[in-house]
Amino acid sequence: MANEKMKPQSPEEIARAAQEAALEQMRAMMGSIPGMPDMGDMQAQIMAQMQAAVPDLAEIQAQQAAMGTLGGVDAAAVAEAARQNMAQAAATMQAMQDGSLEKELREANAAALAWLGEDDGWEIKHAATCRLTAEQMRLMAFAAPLLIYNDEEVDAVESEVLPETYRAQLQSWWNITDRESTLEIVRWLLLEGHHADADAALALMRGDQPEAGDPEEKAEDVQSIAEFMVENGYCTAETLPRTVIAWDLVRIANLGRWALHAGYLSKEEMWQVMQVAADAAREHFSSWEEYGRSFAMGRGVWHGDEEDCQTAWEIVTTLLEEETSPWQQIPWNA
Repeated sequence: MANEKMKPQSPEEIARAAQEAALEQMRAMMGSIPGMPDMGDMQAQIMAQMQAAVPDLAEIQAQQAAMGTLGGVDAAAVAEAARQNMAQAAATMQAMQDGSLEKELREANAAALAWLGEDDGWEIKHAATCRLTAEQMRLMAFAAPLLIYNDEEVDAVESEVLPETYRAQLQSWWNITDRESTLEIVRWLLLEGHHADADAALALMRGDQPEAGDPEEKAEDVQSIAEFMVENGYCTAETLPRTVIAWDLVRIANLGRWALHAGYLSKEEMWQVMQVAADAAREHFSSWEEYGRSFAMGRGVWHGDEEDCQTAWEIVTTLLEEETSPWQQIPWNA
């Protein structure tokens, strides 16, 4: 125990012991030399300087421990959290670039609205007083999907949108500026539009020879939207649309009304344009369901966007199921 007490235990004691040993050696070698400072005083000065320059070792260790734990949080845990944050930031940036982040946000928003009971789906709006004949109502029914999408009444020609707005939109979308260019786009939508290339791809999928269009132009989009529709129960492989012309026919029916409000067509011409859409629809389809399914697929193939297809199918489902829907109230062959 006595030896343990004699053993230096601190940096000061270690330094003091070393200094005393050095002083003893100097005294033994040099004795008392005139002009030399007293060794004891020198030792005291050296120790004072060391005290000022080198803090207590225990204090250093305490500071290191405090830095290592960061107020009670393990340093390794902090490093791991930082690594995870960097990985999450990189993943978020990638999601922003490939569009998946936007999709996730839309899905999360829809889920939240559904949980809160605020998602009432699509609304079929009706005029307070319907001024249309039965035949005019039938023609308007072919325009219904986009009327619902645009939050407009399904049984009214009138619109709250300003004429200049219609003119600006028609010029931006199709370079329509007058009656002639309106009818030119009607012909294009009827004969080619966005359905020709998609229909060619659908024909190849069935093992048929395309009659028109470039199947390679829309092959990838047609394949992905077809798989999406089957996987989500919109149709089966057997009921998959043979054509997506309904997407263009719905737009023809609406184009007639838009051109009326833009001042390019008369009311009579508007109904004639809608009749063109109705006649072509009856030629290609045997029910509102087939017409609606073709519309949904065509909208999805348009930009190769599953979200567009889903939105269109939600509208179609509303039209097929709601009692107030023109598709419920007007027989296909009326």
